Amino acid sequence: GTASGTGTYNYGSYAELHATANYGYSFVNWDDGNTDNPRSLDLTQDTILAPIFTINQYTISTSVNDTTRGSTQGDTTVNYLDSVTITANSNYGYHFVQWNDGNTENSRQVQVTEDKIYTAEFEKNTYSISLSCNNELGSVKGAISAQYLERVTISATPNYGYHFVQWSDGSTDTIRTLELTQDISLTAEFAPNQYTVTTLASHNER
Repeated sequence: GTASGTGTYNYGSYAELHATANYGYSFVNWDDGNTDNPRSLDLTQDTILAPIFTINQYTISTSVNDTTRGSTQGDTTVNYLDSVTITANSNYGYHFVQWNDGNTENSRQVQVTEDKIYTAEFEKNTYSISLSCNNELGSVKGAISAQYLERVTISATPNYGYHFVQWSDGSTDTIRTLELTQDISLTAEFAPNQYTVTTLASHNER
């Protein structure tokens, strides 16, 4: 910081001193303990005074756009120009997108120059749905992707002469609803229909 008011004055005159702190610092007092700023002096002798400054402390706060999607770490109060690490942690089914200042690093260092809030933004994961079958025996239908916890319907349809047996995960429902929590791959199993041939005893003609 700086002080103004230095000069030569007549006995009994007043001098006004001003202490100006640099950004990131605050005036505390003059070295004789006086806390007035500006300060008026009734001069009766040569006087030497020095301002005392202290470094400011600032608070870094973190938050999330939705607490069900993730959490943050790094809330602290530190000195001007200190560096702190802030971290965004996503919950299962979600992923970190960015901080509210556009930075896309989920763990980052920030240099402290003011009180500031950093908000982490999370979005739902998108999972793939892979359906397959022997196309000569039947067909499958359904979405190829969906977001976390989104409900989607899939179906298996046999070709003529075949019937649906089961999905590769053991489900025997030809039409089913899935709630996506991960990538999923399912194969529909079909089998040929079996037909019975019955012959009747012949009748003798008389």
